[in-house]
Order: sequence, then C-alpha cells, then structure tokens
Amino acid sequence: MTPARVKIIFNDDGSDTYTLGEKTVDLDNILTTVSDVEGALRSKGYETARVPLRRREDLERFTKEIRDPEEVIFNLCEGAFNRSSLEMHVAALLELHGARFTGSGPLTLGLALDKGLTKDILSRRGVPTPGYAVMTEASGKTGEIEFPLIVKPLREDASIGIDSGAVVESPSELKERVEHIISTYAQPAIVEEYVDGREFNIAVMGNGKSRRALPPSEILFVDFPEGKPKICCYEAKWVEESPFYRKTVPSCPAEIPEKLKGELQAVALKAYGMMGCRDYARVDMRLGKDGKAKVLEVNPNPDISSDAGFARAAKAAGLDYPDLIAAIVDAAVSRYTPQAGTVSART
Repeated sequence: MTPARVKIIFNDDGSDTYTLGEKTVDLDNILTTVSDVEGALRSKGYETARVPLRRREDLERFTKEIRDPEEVIFNLCEGAFNRSSLEMHVAALLELHGARFTGSGPLTLGLALDKGLTKDILSRRGVPTPGYAVMTEASGKTGEIEFPLIVKPLREDASIGIDSGAVVESPSELKERVEHIISTYAQPAIVEEYVDGREFNIAVMGNGKSRRALPPSEILFVDFPEGKPKICCYEAKWVEESPFYRKTVPSCPAEIPEKLKGELQAVALKAYGMMGCRDYARVDMRLGKDGKAKVLEVNPNPDISSDAGFARAAKAAGLDYPDLIAAIVDAAVSRYTPQAGTVSART
C-alpha cells in the first residue's frame, strides 16, 4: 500500500554551509534537492514533511520523527555531523527503528564508500574494473598495474581529492601523490590504471526482476585544456567558474550504437546487483582500449535533483521528474510489502 505521507530526511547542521571531508557545500544546494523532491511528491498527491538531521544533540528529536511505520522515509542523507563516513549509520538507524526508507541499506552504503572493497567485490564476481591497488604508505611501486595511474582517496565521494594532478606517469610522481593523499585525507590511497577512454554514467532503478538500466549518459570533454587528463575532477563537478566545469558536458542519451548501449546497461545492472543496491543508483564506467566497459565506481546515493544526471537519464527513458521520484518511493514501499507471508527489505 502506497503511503499518503513521506518524510524527507537530509543532513543540515543549521549553518549556511556544511563540510564533508574537504568539500564545503552550500546548504542551498541541499535544500534545492529537498525542494525538488518535495515538489515532485506533492504533485503526485503525497503529503510531505522535512526532517533535517542536525547536530548530535538533536539526534533524539530526529530519531523520534523517523519511527512511524505508516510513513515512508525519503533518505537524502549523504552523511551526518559533517562526516560522509556516517552515511551508512543513518541508514542503520532507520533499520534499527523499523522505518521504511528509500535507497540502499547500510551495508551497501558502507561498502560503496570504500573504493577498494567495491573493486574487490566487483572484480571477483566478473564485473570488469581497471587494475587497482590500495596503498597505506607512500611508494612508487605499482605491482602488476601499469602507468599511467590515477590516485584517489580510498574513502571519499563527490570527486574529493581528485584534481588535474591525480593522474601520474612515473614512480616518483606516484610516491608524491600517494603521500599527498595520505597526509591530506588521513586515509589510504587507491591507485588505478588510468583508462583514457569515453566516460559514461548509467542510472539504474528498481529491485529484483523490475530492475532496469536507463539510457546511458556520456561525459563529453569539450576543448579540454591541453596536457590535462580528461577526468571529472572536483572542479569539473563543483566549481562553476572553473574551465574544467565548463568543458565537461553531459550528453544524454549518449550517441552510441545499440550494441554498446546494451553492453553498458548490462554491466551496470550486474554491478548494481553485486553491490546490493536498492531502488536507484548510478554506475560510472569508461571504455578501455579494448572497447570494453570498465566500472570506475558504484554510487548508491547519487544526486537526484531535477537538473542532475539521473533526472536527465529518466527523462530520456520517458519518465518526467515527478514520475521518477514517485517510482523510487514505489520501489521502496514494494520491498516492505508482504510477499508469500514474509516482509523483506532486500532487493
């Protein structure tokens, strides 16, 4: 039974900005997504309420507001108390109190935040990824993976720690970059073979047999600065005045042959399933020199504001924004609906 009331939870420490890792985010951006989701739900006939997750001393109030089993929670929390690492704990809190909520569970959120564990799971289950290694100390040794390499913080999202210096060509550059990551972000570095090919994002929706991959979106690197690696760095995603921001242009649906489209969607669906994603997620990948897709990351809590890539992919699939948000709620509610005498929150 579809609920008449949806509570939208989101992280908000009460200031104009909040910080996740190195990233300082304008609160207006968060509230824009909340407003988009709220407007979409209301247009579909839902009653809504906003439930911000603020400081620790406010946790008791927050917990009381998520306990009603007759409501469903639309989970927009990407962390808590200025820490992205606590994203999984919000989902765990919801589960502990028996709340019905959208999106992936705590295990998936925690695994996906650790890029090394994600690649361990995917590579061992037949999902292609670039060669990789996790480095806990600065070194120029790469083992079996070959230069050029891209170096990232192991446990960050939103391209935090990725800039034009992230791609290295030599052992000395590798050692310097790994040392920078470890000292700046207080965590290991993940080192991957740099795939200098076309980049795609594939949005996936649904659970079980109803899972479907939406039309692929391609990131076009238009007149990219000479000598700079073609990557979606932090500036390309978040700094509007940066030349990288203006020269990374999404194209959806991607102009690709049907065969390649099918291959990308198949890989995305497999990665989505292997990571235990629920309701919706995004899979990022690049084409290697062999023309095969290689998964870079699985994002189980992607941006779903009305102007984000997920919404563009939904539109390309024939879903307007209110229908997209309603479909996410419906997918979540269906997981908690009794089937053959049982209630399951699994995929």
